[in-house]
Amino acid sequence: MLFRTCWRCLSRLPVRKLPLYSITPQKIAAFTTSPSLGASKDKLPEKARVGIKKLPPQRGTKNFRLKKKIIASEKGKRPLPGERKAARKRVVLINSNALVVEGMQDATTEFLVDVQSRGQMIGIPGPIVDQLRAVDAFKPTQSWSLFRRPATLIREQTVRYAKLFEELSEDGVTRRVQRVLTGERGSGKTVMLLQAMTIAFLKNWVVINLPDGMTLMAIKLPSAS
Repeated sequence: MLFRTCWRCLSRLPVRKLPLYSITPQKIAAFTTSPSLGASKDKLPEKARVGIKKLPPQRGTKNFRLKKKIIASEKGKRPLPGERKAARKRVVLINSNALVVEGMQDATTEFLVDVQSRGQMIGIPGPIVDQLRAVDAFKPTQSWSLFRRPATLIREQTVRYAKLFEELSEDGVTRRVQRVLTGERGSGKTVMLLQAMTIAFLKNWVVINLPDGMTLMAIKLPSAS
């Protein structure tokens, strides 16, 4: 009887329901060598972080960002072909702000032949200036823009060339005379040629000037190829 009573008492005791634990696939990973399931979002490669939104940086933290180098766009209009060369070789012969040289006379064949004219400044007449410009006798490095009008200094060599040209015109016989001018840079070789061309234009001679011989050397002739 005691045994039946105890069994009946035990059957009446309240039984608590225990929580059920379910095993999901997220808690148990399959056997693999890749740590993709245990990796955090920060350790994911860049391709896997495409859909992840980046939060703004917190206060007190510095965010290092590299700015892209902005290439400055060209402003203005590009010069046309040949404009830079024309500006580089441009020669200014008249300066209205320069002082007027009083008592300066224009160049003549009689004045250039005179020995007493050495050391004096002479002006080049307007028509002769146009002819000298046509044959490229003026150079940008001769500082013509510092004077009110083109003028040049008569030297001893200028008088010699004037006398030589005078002898050639008086003979009346066709004769060829060759001269070679030598000197250091800036000694006045180009100005001496300009004075010789001025004398030739005053005598109404035909002047052929080759201002730049390097351009002729750079020309490729058909026979040379």
